[in-house]
Amino acid sequence: MPSSDAVLIDFVRRGEVSAYGQLYQLHVDSAYGLARRFGRGSADVDDLVAESFVRVLTALLAGRGPDCAFRAYLLTTLRHLAYDRARRDRRLQFVEDLSVFRVDAVTVPAIDTAADEVDRLLAVRAFNALPKRWRSVLWHTEVEGRKPADLASQFGLRPNSVSALACRARAGLRAAYQTESTL
Repeated sequence: MPSSDAVLIDFVRRGEVSAYGQLYQLHVDSAYGLARRFGRGSADVDDLVAESFVRVLTALLAGRGPDCAFRAYLLTTLRHLAYDRARRDRRLQFVEDLSVFRVDAVTVPAIDTAADEVDRLLAVRAFNALPKRWRSVLWHTEVEGRKPADLASQFGLRPNSVSALACRARAGLRAAYQTESTL
C-alpha cells in the first residue's frame, strides 16, 4: 500500500479502513508528543491520542476531514480536545479526599419513578387477574389491615379458613405478578 497521506486518506474514504492503520503508524508519535503537553498523566495522554484518531477516522468516513495534511488535522483535533477538556475540568473541583464531601445526616435515596410506575401497573394487572374472592380477602387483610377473625362472618368461614384463603390469594398474586412481568 502507498504511504502518501493523500493516497491513504483516499483509501480510507472509500471504505478501506486498513489504510488508516498506516496513517496511525505514521503520525502516532507526533500525536503522543503533543498530548504529553496537555495530559495530566499517561492515561489522560492515551485518551487524548485515541479520541483524536477516532474523531479523524469518523470525519474521513463521513467524507469530511483532511485531504492531504493528515498530521496537521490530527494535531489540531487533539489540541481542540485538550482545550475542551480543560474548559470542562475548570468547572470541576478535584480533591484528594472525598470524605470532606460526605454527608452522614442527610441521605436522599435515588427514586426511579418510571420503574415504580411499571411495578404499580404490573401489580394492578396481577390483582385484577385474580378471582373476585381472592381480591376481596386481599383487600380487606392487606389494604385495610383487618384480621381474619373480623372477616370470618363476611366470608362465611372460620378465622383459620380466612387465613388460609388469604395465604392462597397472596400466592396467586405473586404468580400473577410474575406472569405479568414476563410478558
